[in-house]
Amino acid sequence: MRKKIVVIIPARMAASRFPGKPLANIAGLPMIEHVRRRASLCTFLDGVYVATCDDEIRRVVESHGGKVIMTSPAHERCSDRVEEAASGLDADIVVNVQGDEPLILPESVQDVANPLDERDDLLCSCLIYPITDSSELGNPNIVKAILDRNHRVMYLSRASIPFFKVKESCPLYKESGVRAFEREFLHTYAKLPPTPLERVESVDMMRVLEHGYTLQGVVTPHVTVGVDIPGDVARVEEALRKDGTQRALHERILKL
Repeated sequence: MRKKIVVIIPARMAASRFPGKPLANIAGLPMIEHVRRRASLCTFLDGVYVATCDDEIRRVVESHGGKVIMTSPAHERCSDRVEEAASGLDADIVVNVQGDEPLILPESVQDVANPLDERDDLLCSCLIYPITDSSELGNPNIVKAILDRNHRVMYLSRASIPFFKVKESCPLYKESGVRAFEREFLHTYAKLPPTPLERVESVDMMRVLEHGYTLQGVVTPHVTVGVDIPGDVARVEEALRKDGTQRALHERILKL
């Protein structure tokens, strides 16, 4: 039997680094609509939902024909908001696509879900991008990832890791805002006590690692630009103009 897969996009107006970020205008559409419409291009999905506690976001998404699940305003972590939204859905796999990934490719959504769809022993996965610009290592808005040889995540940090005591080359990775959970494990995760490294790093998925679970990294060459601060909007719009793949996707979602 085919597993049922849904996408949930958590979004809130009170983002600390960019208040009102989900509704920021990017090339004629609110950012949340870029993300929702791109996810909806995945033909294997059984549903795409925006999870929010803000009526402003609900009104915008519903006015464009999207589905919204209202959640508690008390959530500090996006994955907790996704877990609440998923509790009322019929799904085997829940893909958490952050609302600040307006350049996400539909195939990347499928890539992060595939390991859980194909294997019953995996509980969660996350999309991993290679770091090609060394300046990103020092950016605390970017979560760096250390992977083992099987692409299982060993550690996640906002700090510059690894530390290059020896000047040799090694793979450099960053975590995206795209994760997949086996549905029951998502509920388990939400009940786990928050962990020290999760708190001090402000990285949700450290809770998975600190409690001893495996987090499977899915490395994709399709690196995209997320929006952490207002200045990132211009970078996204530049990609929509200059990158052929992104420009074609943008033209498609404008017609949805």
